[in-house]
Amino acid sequence: MTAVVRPAGRSEAYPDRGTRSSATSKVATSSRPAFGAMGALTVFGLFVALLAMASLHSVLVSGQFEFDALQDRLEYGQERSQVLREEVARLESPSRILSAATGRLGMTPPPNRLYLPAVVPGDPLRPLPGPSENPFSLRVR
Repeated sequence: MTAVVRPAGRSEAYPDRGTRSSATSKVATSSRPAFGAMGALTVFGLFVALLAMASLHSVLVSGQFEFDALQDRLEYGQERSQVLREEVARLESPSRILSAATGRLGMTPPPNRLYLPAVVPGDPLRPLPGPSENPFSLRVR
């Protein structure tokens, strides 16, 4: 039997295997960034993005809450305005005024009505007579 001596670290069946030394493999792995740092940076970026979305959502919700409160106040004001308009219309009705005057205030309608003729200042057909006395005198009547 013949012994074949092979150099250390080389395999003829797999010539690529074992050809690199440990120094070259360390240089190859240290030149590219580690997945752990890149993964941590990705997770941190995702966390910041989610936090920003949550804060934006809370601002939108608070704005919507204020909008809903203002909308409720507006609707209440419109309903109140309508109720007050109906009450004013009811209070201004002639029948209610007549019933309040005759009932609560004790007023009675006059037996006959006296209509005064209209006087137009400067009318040449019917001039207004002047006052008989001085209306600004201090004399008591």
